Amino acid sequence: MQRINIIVFLIATLACLNACKTSNDASFNELYKFIDQNNFFKAKELYALKKTDLSVSHQEFIQAVLNNAFNQTGESEKNIDQLLEQKTKLPDSLQFKLYELKYDNAVKLYRYKEAKEATQIILNDYQQFLDSTEIADFKNDLKIWTALESIEPQKITIHERTEIKMTKDIAGLNTLPVSAGNQSFNFIFDTGANLSTTSQSVAKQMNMHLIPVDIAVGTITGTKVMAQLALCDTLTLGNIDLYNTVFLVLNDEGLSFPQINYQIFGILGFPIIEAMNEIQLTKDGDFIVPQEESVFSETSNMALDGLTPLIYLDQKHFSFDTGADQTILYQSFYHEDENKYSSQYTLQKIGFGGAAGKSEFDGYKIDYTLSVGNKEITLKDIALLTEKVKTHETVYGNVGQDLIQQFDTMILNFNHMFIKFE
Repeated sequence: MQRINIIVFLIATLACLNACKTSNDASFNELYKFIDQNNFFKAKELYALKKTDLSVSHQEFIQAVLNNAFNQTGESEKNIDQLLEQKTKLPDSLQFKLYELKYDNAVKLYRYKEAKEATQIILNDYQQFLDSTEIADFKNDLKIWTALESIEPQKITIHERTEIKMTKDIAGLNTLPVSAGNQSFNFIFDTGANLSTTSQSVAKQMNMHLIPVDIAVGTITGTKVMAQLALCDTLTLGNIDLYNTVFLVLNDEGLSFPQINYQIFGILGFPIIEAMNEIQLTKDGDFIVPQEESVFSETSNMALDGLTPLIYLDQKHFSFDTGADQTILYQSFYHEDENKYSSQYTLQKIGFGGAAGKSEFDGYKIDYTLSVGNKEITLKDIALLTEKVKTHETVYGNVGQDLIQQFDTMILNFNHMFIKFE
């Protein structure tokens, strides 16, 4: 009888373990679905509820992802190193994701040699998880980080509060005066730019060090243009000095629009903007970097997809681009209520222009009302696309200046990861 009881106990125990594993897998898969969509906000909310359902290694993995997304790169590195050192038996697909995170953390920390090493591991060991476009992108990235591997990390000195009146160029984009090599130019301020950019002639006038490498750069239209790299020893913006800043360098023609007599001198991208910790933009055109950071009592509403800021509005995640004049809604937004838009609006061709020329996509021009804080905002006549602009498109759209201009002040804080509208 005792033997039968032991067998029954073992069967019950195995059944429990199997049920626990099934529960663990189901909870992890539910979380990973949001991560795969770059909806780190939903993933964070769900993780708080499901954490205890996960194995220790799955907890560590999710924390590595979320710490990376919410700009806690040092903590993310600790999570990754712990998993790799323990040689925890994660599936190859998750091992691949860990090296993607390791690559991204290295880029954000300006550790270019580490970014190169992570890229090499991905290309050598995990190509089965990449399609042909992604393989080409990683090979292109390898050129960048190989060219930069001996470069010292970017550094910043904020001497005191900086307040500058931005000026709009003829395209209506906000620009800031920057100087280097005894030359000053107005550069566009653009959170949507993964790397800062300038033209060959401006790079030479500002005494930047050109790095001979040919790399492909993506544009808003999904096409590619060729660029080089340059290093600026010291770039000054108001009372702020930035050292060892990296720029993409395009041919002058790539930043020229002769049809409207318009020349872009340069673009201040994410690595420079994020380094300032907090910036404030006012409706009157003031650019402010305070000495004391603002307080935000709500849940974090900003995350990062690589070097692209994301904002969480009305339970949807959007990319956030201060260099974009208008908000654009993407195919995933359209798919949520196709009948509504097709019955109320007329399908048309919507064009976008950029350094690579102009592209057209099918879509609608609609009015969209959303909640921002305690305020209802209606964006009129904005583009809703019915087809993908990019192959890997996970967000609901791209938020631009038309939303920002509805408020007196916008605050971007990269320490505590929030966007605050006042």
